Amino acid sequence: MNIPTLACELPEAAPEELVEQPFPMPNLPRACIGLEASLARRLAEAKARLDRLEHEVDSRDLSALATARVEFALASRAMADELIAMGLHALDKGD
Repeated sequence: MNIPTLACELPEAAPEELVEQPFPMPNLPRACIGLEASLARRLAEAKARLDRLEHEVDSRDLSALATARVEFALASRAMADELIAMGLHALDKGD
């Protein structure tokens, strides 16, 4: 493969300058940066289970479906509580 040498040359800089270049923080809400992984996992698992049970038409277990709906609601509330604790509810409202 014939690659032009200009494309492979690095600018004149010390190696530590090339490695230690911090990127600016993305413009994300604070809540998205430090989200609790266990809450996110709980919500995702509850949603997946609820979807699976809602799509089972032949062998629908209404008790399991009701339990899955309750767990999804509880997981959603736990996630919302975490987001509120991080202050997401007050962004852009001046609260």
